Amino acid sequence: MPLSASALEPLLRLAVVPGLGPARISALLRRFGSAERVLAASAAEVGALPGFGPGLVARVASAATDAGRARARAALETLRRVGAAAITPDDAAYPEAFHALPDPPFLLFCAGDLDLLHAPGVGVVGTREPTDYGRQVARSLSGDLALAGYAIVSGMAKGIDAAAHAAALEANGKTVGVLGQGIDRVYPAENAHLFGAVRERGLLISELAPGEDPAAGNFPRRNRLIAALSAGVLVVEMGEKSGARHTVEYALEMGKEVFAVPGPIGSPTSAGTNQLLKEGACLVTSSRDVLEALRGVGAADAPSPVAAPIASAPPPALAPPPELAPEEAGVFTALSPEPRHVDDLAVATGLAPSRVLAALLGLELKGAAESLPGKRFRRV
Repeated sequence: MPLSASALEPLLRLAVVPGLGPARISALLRRFGSAERVLAASAAEVGALPGFGPGLVARVASAATDAGRARARAALETLRRVGAAAITPDDAAYPEAFHALPDPPFLLFCAGDLDLLHAPGVGVVGTREPTDYGRQVARSLSGDLALAGYAIVSGMAKGIDAAAHAAALEANGKTVGVLGQGIDRVYPAENAHLFGAVRERGLLISELAPGEDPAAGNFPRRNRLIAALSAGVLVVEMGEKSGARHTVEYALEMGKEVFAVPGPIGSPTSAGTNQLLKEGACLVTSSRDVLEALRGVGAADAPSPVAAPIASAPPPALAPPPELAPEEAGVFTALSPEPRHVDDLAVATGLAPSRVLAALLGLELKGAAESLPGKRFRRV
């Protein structure tokens, strides 16, 4: 269970020391065995550790002072205010996948549903400046995977991350946001509403202390946690130089599957994903590609407890145009302004998927339907 305030305070004294960071704190805990012993250690003992110069040793010593206690208690109040808990590697809620990391978080700050730390997940990552195509694909694939029972794991950044988290929530699925700042910080500010929704209906986690602002060095470390929580990592759009590449590299080191969505030749936002495909990433044109890779061929057809009630919901009724053929009219009636998968339309109309696709082609030619990535269609 999450730590009590009294048990958490000594760890927070270290966590809020400026410039110390999770990696150095983990080194201190390995050397001395507990936060209390670190606080009681002499300057000479701390200074004997690699990378601990005089300035850092002095900051560690400050954690044992009244000022250090005051900083820790302010952090405790922040956690209380935002409804967050803290867990350690000894806690049953701590993700098993994190134990396998060479540098597991010594503290994990969480706000939301802790059960999602053990849910099957798919990481969805990509550029912060996606094209309309990339944003649409991210939403389509993430929604499908959430319906199939996977928690969508991403970094709460703008662009592909935000599209993936939002799609999971819209599908009544689950999502985990892994932060590169303190659990109480919203970054970017434009995602404030999304942060609130994920906190309420999913899970936000961070290994950084409350009050920690986003910094460039935080995000590569954050990405290793995304990879660890995921059965596979899906890259939607990624430039040649992108932070998403760190997530891919961590996934490969962990033996996880890497998926990539192809993009237009010459598109800067697809240069990185197209390169991944050259390097052997699994090519993805629909959620079925991901599901079959993770579950086995044919398993993608298996109904999921999340998907069933969503698929059976009737779309808004609308009389079909009189010039449509009978099967076109039936498919048109089953369509809605929101995208629906061709398999969903087949269930709704009672037609074989091949007949549905033929009717959809006729509707597209007549300007009555629009095709979207992932074999999804909507009424125009």
